[in-house]
Amino acid sequence: MPTLLGALFGLLFPVSTVLFMLHNESQAFNRDNIASLHLVHYDLFILWTAPLVLAIFGGFIGTVTRKLKLEMHELQSRTTQLNTVLDTAASAIITMDSQGTILSFNHSAEDIFGISADEIIGKTVNHLMPDDLPNQRDSDLQHYLQGQSAEASKQPRETTGKRKNGEIFPILLRLRPMIMEGKLFFAGMIDDISETKLLHSQLEQAQKLEAIGQLASGVAHEINTPIQYVGDNLAALADNFADIATYQAELLNLIDENFKPTLVALADKFDLPYILTDSPKAISQAQDGVARVTEIVKAMKIFSHVGIDESKQVIDLHEALDSALTITRGTYKNIARIETDYADDVNSLECYANELNQVFLNLIVNAAQAIEERQTGSGLIKIITRKRGDNTVEILIQDNGPGIPQAIQEKVFNLFFTTKPVGKGTGQGLSLAHAIVVEKHRGKLYFESRPESGTTFHIELPLTGAAAGRLDD
Repeated sequence: MPTLLGALFGLLFPVSTVLFMLHNESQAFNRDNIASLHLVHYDLFILWTAPLVLAIFGGFIGTVTRKLKLEMHELQSRTTQLNTVLDTAASAIITMDSQGTILSFNHSAEDIFGISADEIIGKTVNHLMPDDLPNQRDSDLQHYLQGQSAEASKQPRETTGKRKNGEIFPILLRLRPMIMEGKLFFAGMIDDISETKLLHSQLEQAQKLEAIGQLASGVAHEINTPIQYVGDNLAALADNFADIATYQAELLNLIDENFKPTLVALADKFDLPYILTDSPKAISQAQDGVARVTEIVKAMKIFSHVGIDESKQVIDLHEALDSALTITRGTYKNIARIETDYADDVNSLECYANELNQVFLNLIVNAAQAIEERQTGSGLIKIITRKRGDNTVEILIQDNGPGIPQAIQEKVFNLFFTTKPVGKGTGQGLSLAHAIVVEKHRGKLYFESRPESGTTFHIELPLTGAAAGRLDD
């Protein structure tokens, strides 16, 4: 087609020239006049080569155009394939220049950071980093530009990113340099490792609980027998002292009045009245202490007995809550009193007992720490159970602490988020609790909090099968 168009366009030029010359010489347009005109003007023969030249040129242009179209189509196809690969990649892929200005932002990056490409392209990568990390990013880029960390930049490293909503989360970053048209660019491949970190934390927690459970089981077994001896002997001592006191009273009634002053004086010499009065009190206090130790041993046996396997078990819910209160008593005994309000129509629960016990421990400890932060008034931790419908049990753990500030309520269940000082909190407790209740038990974990009025955590768990009623003794 380009050849034909070139020939037709080239034919117009000599024809129009002949017509113009015939008109200029007032000659008619016929074969004889055209022939005589060519005999006079030989250069007209050269003009008739124009169609051939333009046809050849048109053919060349057509060939080049077809080749360019094929190459453009192939390039467009490769670009589409590359964009598809980038947009379907599980990792966030971000390109930026040497100043950290973002040039491209794939779909996974939009999902991970919660921000669209249109919003972030043209801005610096600092917008995707916590406030304390941009200086580190600038340092990394400068080190590469100075040739100091080209190899180091190829190694993936763990750091943190920031979503559009301000949430800080762990990421795995791979930074790769690119040279295009003599200019340096960087491609960053980023993976959100929040779930991996959470699973790792759960595994570590399970391993710790396994070790603690084995230790608790051994300690409970070793303590249980001797503490029974102590308890039994204290009971015998209490009975013996009661008999001695009765004997002393009867003896005073039976002896002659003349000997009573001597007997009383002898008793006073050896502090017998004080011994008979104080010893029962001491024995009673010792029995209270033994009862407390027995309670702790029982709680330890319950926590160690639940096992570490992945199968569900039917537990006594109220016994588990009481055991959690016993084990955590050291965190609240001086700052808060405990109230329990257990429903009569639910007691047993089928669950992953080991993990659920950890949830109870975390929430009770958090309640105690919240009350400790308030430092005014009388502390109260209240635990309530109640049945909701036919297949759900709800556990409420309340405190009258300062409450959770509105500004951070959305972040409470985020992994590694904590407002506690270093050494007092890791930011994993509530995140793990949420994963255990919601993901593993298919339940719900949420809270209500008002400033200066305290916080209530709600745990909703499904009741299934035989666990919907009471445990059989």
